[in-house]
Amino acid sequence: MFLAHKPGAPARAIESEADAQDVTWIDLLNPTPQEQALAGCICGQPLPTLDDLSEIESSSRISVRNGAAFLSTPLLKKIGPEFQSSPVGFILTADRLITIRYQPYPSFEAVAQLVAEHILPPAPASTPAPSTVVGPAQDAAHPDQKSPQTAAAPPQRLKPAPIGAGEILVALIETIVDRLADILENVGLLLDKLSQDIFKRRQNKSPMHSIAAWQRDLLERVGSAGDLCSRVRDALLGLERITIFLGESKKDGAAPASGLPLSARRFEAGVSSLSTENAPYALSGALRGRMTTANRDLSSLTDYVSQAASKVEFLLDATLGFISIEQNGMMKVLTVVSFIGVAPTLIAGVYGMNFKDIPELEWRYGYWYSLALMTASVVLPLLWFWRKGWLGGIK
Repeated sequence: MFLAHKPGAPARAIESEADAQDVTWIDLLNPTPQEQALAGCICGQPLPTLDDLSEIESSSRISVRNGAAFLSTPLLKKIGPEFQSSPVGFILTADRLITIRYQPYPSFEAVAQLVAEHILPPAPASTPAPSTVVGPAQDAAHPDQKSPQTAAAPPQRLKPAPIGAGEILVALIETIVDRLADILENVGLLLDKLSQDIFKRRQNKSPMHSIAAWQRDLLERVGSAGDLCSRVRDALLGLERITIFLGESKKDGAAPASGLPLSARRFEAGVSSLSTENAPYALSGALRGRMTTANRDLSSLTDYVSQAASKVEFLLDATLGFISIEQNGMMKVLTVVSFIGVAPTLIAGVYGMNFKDIPELEWRYGYWYSLALMTASVVLPLLWFWRKGWLGGIK
């Protein structure tokens, strides 16, 4: 899918280079080779492929070529009950943003909707008629009478300004960061529920197959939580690199007022007084401020996911500890069973020998004596194990 997003207009499909004229944001969703080639012609240089976007080294994820910044990072997508990672690419030029993704993401859909609903700047107002212009003398003569121009003048408001590719990219990153924060909140709730399930008291009369299924389910949940934390960490690391790069790409001159309220992070226009290289893809002062804030949010999320990963390791150790306790209990039972079978077997072996000088062979009560001796060899160890607490007796 090859879509063109123009402020104030709904998204439309791009089938030729003419369809991309005056388009601020070009979005490729799981593009075909033909769409990839067409986007490369529009951009003026080859676009990265899926293999290029999947590279993990920093130089491959952030690079500058022919006046355009090529950025990439993995993002999370929930497919069924599991989260999967897929790379996303951003190509930022002076007047256009090109995104390449292979999964639909709610963040992109939300920003695309806001871009389509953006109100374009109004046309310049015409010069008022002479009859509606009131001079200072008339105001002094009639101080209590307001002029028609003053009475009809609306309150001063910030007029919407045209949005550019940099602002759309910043809005996308902010929305993605908010989405990752929501995912981490769900991770925290999941770990809390998992901790309760691990440490809650279970019924002692639960069958062994039920305990084994419970332990297997806990291990699967702990493994899934650890995998999710690892994927979130990769996404946060990629976004943090991008925000640092964009925050340091400075542009001289006054930054225009933001005309696209894509999130609650609204910054006023500012002026950058630093004299730096004015790269074509560089952001204005207000957008760089928003990137700095996004970078701080990413740092806090990175600390949170590190804490979550530590908790996953703790829960894994606790789960393995409980499994070890269960195995020790089973080994105690097997030890008892094997021990109480040794003495009767020894007695039966002794009196099964074919020697004539065994005194009990000619005894009238020799058989009952051997049975009583076997019973005592079973009961006495059982009482001893019970008093030791191995069989649920005295602790």
